[in-house]
Amino acid sequence: MQNNDDDDIIIIWEAPKIIPPEFRLYYDDAGKVVCYTCEKLEGTYIVIDAITYAQARPDVRIIDGKISTVSNHCIVSKLMPHNIEGITCEEEDISIVSLEKIGTIKWKLNTYELK
Repeated sequence: MQNNDDDDIIIIWEAPKIIPPEFRLYYDDAGKVVCYTCEKLEGTYIVIDAITYAQARPDVRIIDGKISTVSNHCIVSKLMPHNIEGITCEEEDISIVSLEKIGTIKWKLNTYELK
C-alpha cells in the first residue's frame, strides 16, 4: 500500500462536555434529612457542596432552606396559621382535619432554631 499525501485522513474528535454533578440534600416537612444524592428525585431539596455531600451527616436539620447543625433541644417546631399552604383544620379544634373551605383555617408546621 502506498502512502500518498493526498490520502491523509483527518479525524476531528470533540470531547464531550463534562457536566459537574449537582449534590442534593432531600428533606421532609420537619427539616429532617431524607437522603443525600446526585439523582433528581421528587421532593424538597437544597443544593449542597461536595464536602457537605461527602460528610452525609444524618443529624443536621434544614431550617428556612439552610443547613443547621444545632442540637435537637435547640430546635422548636410550632403549628402556625397560614393562608396559602398547610393542612386545613376546623376553627374550633386543630386536631380535626377538614375537607371544607368554609369555617376552616390552614395550619403549617414552622421550625425555628433557638440561638
